[in-house]
Amino acid sequence: MQLNSPNKMSLTSLHGAKAWVSSTSHPNYSAASRAIERVYGQKPDFTREGGSIPITSQFEDCTQMNVLLLPVGACDDMAHS
Repeated sequence: MQLNSPNKMSLTSLHGAKAWVSSTSHPNYSAASRAIERVYGQKPDFTREGGSIPITSQFEDCTQMNVLLLPVGACDDMAHS
């Protein structure tokens, strides 16, 4: 795509990882959902965060088991700041 801009940019990727996503219909998610609702009195909001944590897909590939990420804070806790 050409934008005819005088600005130039060069990008070098230093590392990368396979993205991870899991099905929320897996029995582990059903059990976690029930537990969260029992403890906190409301159903969890499956926001699909954490898909770029490199080790997650490696855990799933190496163990051939489902991985479930449970956040300990809120999405606006600024975990990466």
